[in-house]
Amino acid sequence: MKRKGLFIAFDDLTYNPNIINDTNPSGINGLEKKIFYQFNTFEEYGFEMSFYNPCLNRNSSIEKFTRRLPFHFLTKWDFDFNTIRNFSFIYIRKAWFMDGDLILALKKIRKISPNITIFLEIPTYPYDHEGKGVKMLPLKIKDKFWRKHLFKYVDRIVTYSDDDNIFNVPTIRLSNAIDYELVKRKNILNNVSDTFNIIAVSSLYYWHGYDRAIEGLKNYYANTQHIKELNLYIVGTGPEFDRYKELIEKYGLENHVFLTGYKSGDDLEKIYDKCIIGLDSMGRHRSGVLFNSSLKGKEYCAKGLMIVSGVKTELDLDSNFQYYMRVPADDTPLDFTKIANQVQKYLSCNNISDIQTKIMEYSKDNFDYSVALKPILNYINNHN
Repeated sequence: MKRKGLFIAFDDLTYNPNIINDTNPSGINGLEKKIFYQFNTFEEYGFEMSFYNPCLNRNSSIEKFTRRLPFHFLTKWDFDFNTIRNFSFIYIRKAWFMDGDLILALKKIRKISPNITIFLEIPTYPYDHEGKGVKMLPLKIKDKFWRKHLFKYVDRIVTYSDDDNIFNVPTIRLSNAIDYELVKRKNILNNVSDTFNIIAVSSLYYWHGYDRAIEGLKNYYANTQHIKELNLYIVGTGPEFDRYKELIEKYGLENHVFLTGYKSGDDLEKIYDKCIIGLDSMGRHRSGVLFNSSLKGKEYCAKGLMIVSGVKTELDLDSNFQYYMRVPADDTPLDFTKIANQVQKYLSCNNISDIQTKIMEYSKDNFDYSVALKPILNYINNHN
């Protein structure tokens, strides 16, 4: 008989079993895509999975206002708690901000099934600096109050940081994961021209920090002795888009920095096919994050790209992975002369096709979902 698992999410997130076959890429929710892969990986491990979101059957517009009130929380989930006894574990993706509804539900679950294994995934930690503005203050206050009670009910917090303990709960540290077969590079390069093409794919928030890259290219081209032509493709839309556009025009970098807007499918693959370097987040220090296992970094790896990061990642901890460069976690412009010299050094030892193949093999062995979620499976097997 199959063991059973319950996946819980909040806000407007759901489990869409057809999400990877969606013919409208612009309508795909990236968080739901991650839920799809986590959910399916647990099923591949042999669990019969169920999904529940207490927010889906509520009026979200009213909820957005009332949840900010001091003593308001979801006092009743439309869930049959008696079925909890049927599950081996519960995997919870943290709501944007935690509230009393989660704690009271966990308390009830523990009373009904004291030995059930409960995981809480906190995708970004620390996260207190991510919500800005007066409107966020009530939610932050409530989150800080209620999260103090997590240790009573949660067995392990799943984190992509390097913390051993969060909110007095021991952690399971994971790397972000990808579906390697779906993401992997389609076309391996045979050679590299006199141009090093760089890609940065994101939703363009202030913590992505690509203004540092634009400033760095301004400095790079101010020096007439630059060793290679460097071009940067910034793919995505978001709050920083207009600011980046202004900087590009201000520095006259229109021939070297390209704001492509949102791209997906073949259009995105065509840009990846030009590139040999991927820029991970350059401004995570701005949101107080000192260690970041980004999903984008894993996708770069599956594309066979050499990676530049502005924050410590798991690649800092693996001396066997050499095609990785760290830049300071501050607001200084990127030193593209140093980056170009390092890439040139890599290419002097191996041709680009060998380098890309090695990076892709590393990605498959370390970041595919079937591998990345194994620590959770091991914990369940050892505690059930």
